[in-house]
Amino acid sequence: MIKNDIILNTIDNGIIILDKDLNILAWNYWLEIRTNIKEDDIKNKNICEEFSYINAKKLKRKIKAVLITNNPSYYNVDPHKFLIDIKTSSIIDDIFDSMQQDITIVPYDVENKLVCLYIYDKTSLHKTNYKLEKLNDELRDLSNRDPMTHAFNRRYFGEFSKRMLSLAKRSEQCVCICIIDIDKFKNINDNYGHSIGDKVIILLAKKLEEYVRTSDIVARFGGEEFVIFLHNTSLGCAHKISEKIRSNIQRLEVDTSTNRISFTVSIGLSQYEETKDSNNIEHTLKRADDALYVAKESGRNQVVIAE
Repeated sequence: MIKNDIILNTIDNGIIILDKDLNILAWNYWLEIRTNIKEDDIKNKNICEEFSYINAKKLKRKIKAVLITNNPSYYNVDPHKFLIDIKTSSIIDDIFDSMQQDITIVPYDVENKLVCLYIYDKTSLHKTNYKLEKLNDELRDLSNRDPMTHAFNRRYFGEFSKRMLSLAKRSEQCVCICIIDIDKFKNINDNYGHSIGDKVIILLAKKLEEYVRTSDIVARFGGEEFVIFLHNTSLGCAHKISEKIRSNIQRLEVDTSTNRISFTVSIGLSQYEETKDSNNIEHTLKRADDALYVAKESGRNQVVIAE
């Protein structure tokens, strides 16, 4: 016999009384309101037949353990985070389509092998946690990026390149580094102002992201200098990519108050080599920088491969 039905129907969470065979013996008013299912319409029906997404074996196993130990037990409702799918209002809740729930199973009548399932609405808490996690992700991403161009910054590049080099060595893959510098950038600032210079840098960063794969990384090292880490890329392939970048960049144009201007870049390119770089990606970076210097000194708007 189900006792204290007044308490069951005034408490602010869902309550279901089940027997060991998963038949519903009580379905409180809280659930009636939120599911639009009356107790009389669902009573004496099997909960897993009414809600086919519930794992019957798992629920039976949990109920058996509660009855044997005569102790409450928390019921894990991953991955959907609910026992009974109760839809939320899309106007009020734009994160979760369904109420996020915590479920506790407690002994109700051990002699008759009955248990009580408490359903707690945790949607607000889950929503807050979700927003905090998203905010933390955004803050973490902001700390890794250059504020003007949104390319990755030098610090993140250092962490990423070391991690990816270790992976590449284990997989016996090639790694290449490109250093890209805008030619005669000072002239752009002097002739058109720093705001146009910033537009040029921002456009370059945007285009570099478009020209490489998602597995690669573009980082701003400061001023008008960018570095690209090319993962699993041979020197020959990296050279083709670099030439494509150089060729595409020289066709770009930036609006000024009086006309449209174009610009070019010089590129230094190096491939990580164990014997030359002593297990240090910074040495690969230094060789690419030396190659960039040669490109600048020998006419600009060209790609030079490091020795």
